[in-house]
Amino acid sequence: MKFHLLKPLYTTTLIATILAGAAPVLAAPADAGASEAAAAAPAEISDLTLEQAIEKAITSSIDLRLLKLDSDSAYYTTRLTLLGTKATKVDSIKTLSSAKSKFETEADAIRDYKVAESNWKIQENNVRLNVHKAYFDVLAAKEKADLQKKYVEMMNGDNNNDAQETLRELEAKYREALAKLNQLMNEKSDKEWNLAAVNYSAFQLLPVDEYKKTAYERRPDLVKASAEKAFYQAKVNYISQYASLSTYPGRIAQIELTKAELLLQTAQRKADQEIAANYEKVIQAKQAMEESNASQKSAEERYRQTYIDYLNGKASASELADRKEKWLDSIAESIDSAYQYNVAVATLQYSIGF
Repeated sequence: MKFHLLKPLYTTTLIATILAGAAPVLAAPADAGASEAAAAAPAEISDLTLEQAIEKAITSSIDLRLLKLDSDSAYYTTRLTLLGTKATKVDSIKTLSSAKSKFETEADAIRDYKVAESNWKIQENNVRLNVHKAYFDVLAAKEKADLQKKYVEMMNGDNNNDAQETLRELEAKYREALAKLNQLMNEKSDKEWNLAAVNYSAFQLLPVDEYKKTAYERRPDLVKASAEKAFYQAKVNYISQYASLSTYPGRIAQIELTKAELLLQTAQRKADQEIAANYEKVIQAKQAMEESNASQKSAEERYRQTYIDYLNGKASASELADRKEKWLDSIAESIDSAYQYNVAVATLQYSIGF
């Protein structure tokens, strides 16, 4: 969205206000701004970090709590099962039925726990990603609205419907983003927060194969698929030791193991594709962000030079206004590019398994 300028700036007082200090600014003098902010600031606005927002969303989700209880229950059930089968010594096992009672029962209990834990983690990671995106939405929307608001305030009440309408649109987008974040945290939709900035610019990318390796151990869907394979592998193992894989139970166990292996391979390929795609998005988003930041610096310098030319009678007020509009647009584009980069990093982390 482009920022709508007011009528061309003909007063050097206003222009000097814009360019006061070492760099162009979009704010009132420090003392006046502080007093106005103190008067207008809502009372009791709490600070909120990204991690706190995630924690609020996780702890307030009843669905997540139920899945966590299922996981905890499966854990203790598995422990009880393993304590029970521990009494059966391997040396005492002579028949296939006895082997099944010990080895398959153990493998099934472990699988049940891994599946329950994975179901909980899958949902929790979805919540984490949703909060990341919502949090970044609020940050970006607030920055854009504040930028436009400062610009409008700096015009000292000059009438410009386009600029005011742009501000209303940006503030509406901010309220919409805030409501979505609050909904995830089970807070009132209009509750305001002092959000801590998030900066992933120092995020160092590892080789993509490192992320794939980590995902094989961490991604809940892969843990779940691995647990299924381990269960059927245990069946094949005890049947081959206490009977024969050429028997009907042996052949069935081998078929089930092959199916589990293929399903695990499918899940791994899907993970590999997602990680590779998200990895590339981070690279592209970082490049776009760096280019956007460079463009903003260039626009700022051109604006500054045009102001100097204006004071020396070498540039018109309309030329100065045009430079200012392009500078404002470059700031908005920088906000957008930072948002896209943050989302790209969070999505890569999600595809690895957080």
